[in-house]
Amino acid sequence: MPRVSVIIPAYNSMQWVSAAIDSVLNQGYRDYEVVVIDDGSTDQTADVLESYGRKIRCIYQANAGVSNARNRGLSVSTGEFIAYLDADDMWYSQKLECQIAFLDAHPQCGLVHSDVTVIDEQEKVIRARFNVETARPVPSGYCLQDLLRRCHIQVPSVIERRECIEEVGGFDEQFMATEDYLHWIMVSLKGWEFGYINEPLAKYRWRGGSVSSNKRLFLEEYGKMFGVLLPALYENRPQAPDLAIIRKRFLQVERELAYMDCIEGHLSSARQRLMRLIQRAPFQYNLYWDLAKTYLR
Repeated sequence: MPRVSVIIPAYNSMQWVSAAIDSVLNQGYRDYEVVVIDDGSTDQTADVLESYGRKIRCIYQANAGVSNARNRGLSVSTGEFIAYLDADDMWYSQKLECQIAFLDAHPQCGLVHSDVTVIDEQEKVIRARFNVETARPVPSGYCLQDLLRRCHIQVPSVIERRECIEEVGGFDEQFMATEDYLHWIMVSLKGWEFGYINEPLAKYRWRGGSVSSNKRLFLEEYGKMFGVLLPALYENRPQAPDLAIIRKRFLQVERELAYMDCIEGHLSSARQRLMRLIQRAPFQYNLYWDLAKTYLR
């Protein structure tokens, strides 16, 4: 039984997936299995996967989204550790060796992540060390409040203990853009610490038109996610300062969506969002002004 299961969901990824798989096969650490889930691709992704023969395990399914594909990979894999890699991203050759050693040395950490190199579609480097160059705060240790404020964890940089999956479940399939963010929060809610390695161990590909570049989709899913988290967290931790962070972020996200609705001419939708926010936060007086402005357009 391999110690590490590498899970790669792929959808219409014929242009990228071989680079992702090759970056796994070139790892110095060798105790792993590679599970690729072809999520109903309509291009030649399947042909690319078949060319690897027994080096990888391929699962084919009708298109069901990235969360479902990752969960399918989790269900058929056997490793003690789960390493995530999307089909258009890549790893540096020392990634598995470095992160498995970290997790072995830090049993209190449920997962470990790292800095990443950001590349474009032609593999030109945009940011060699993204977190360092942008001075982004990164979550480490017990970091629930940091996570609630921001998601500065890139999927291809993460290795997670299977024990965490068994505690919190897989990825919520109602989300297609923030499923990873919600999962990290749920792991932290169980009391796990997060490890961080301050060097780039993965290459994250920025592609125009990808899910990660769709601002409205992200905002809508953030709003839905915080709406899900609020009652769940309140039920278990009614006095926790975490609640104030979620309320503030939910308000910010929904207010920004209302602004986008106005800019795009969807005034009825903007008014409905703002009226719902006023019901939740009646003493946020700027919301009343935002609502009034929708009638002045």
